[in-house]
Amino acid sequence: MRTIETLNEAERPVVRRRRGSDGSSLRDRVVITATVIGVIAFVLVGLPYLKHDVPPEGRRVSVTGDIRSDPDRDAVRNWLHANCRDPHPREIRWWPARTLDEFYRQQLISAKEAAEDDPEFYDYVEQLEHDGPERVCRLKYRARNEVGAAVQFDQMFTLYNGRVRPIRNDSSGARAMRKYFPEDAADP
Repeated sequence: MRTIETLNEAERPVVRRRRGSDGSSLRDRVVITATVIGVIAFVLVGLPYLKHDVPPEGRRVSVTGDIRSDPDRDAVRNWLHANCRDPHPREIRWWPARTLDEFYRQQLISAKEAAEDDPEFYDYVEQLEHDGPERVCRLKYRARNEVGAAVQFDQMFTLYNGRVRPIRNDSSGARAMRKYFPEDAADP
């Protein structure tokens, strides 16, 4: 049998001291202030650098009205607006048009070699010689599909006298041309 005093001591709640601080010491105020200043500095200085390296959601592909207008880019944009289901595609990256002289020479040599074995390739050789090297550009853009999901496209285009023709991505020519528009090239 216990005494009444023992029961009162056993039933009394035990008060335990928390380890740590309540934030009132000088050290705690310095740490909190340094953390707040660090977060503000990161938001002001760090985020612009991160946004530069991260691919953007994309800018709307405007039809015209750029300050520095590029006729090739305008022609591709017009083609995109005319042929894209999404009325507001978003441009991710643009590679300016280039004349692919080296690719043309390789293509012409291969066609002439094939024409020696098969005379049906003579017409193709004549067509290549008549047209000359192609001007090609590349555009990465994002558009909404039929169900409303954003889909990214990476398309190459041939430009000839203001006319735009897309190049099929699964063609051997597109795979060969892609090396002229590398991912790591500096943005113009």
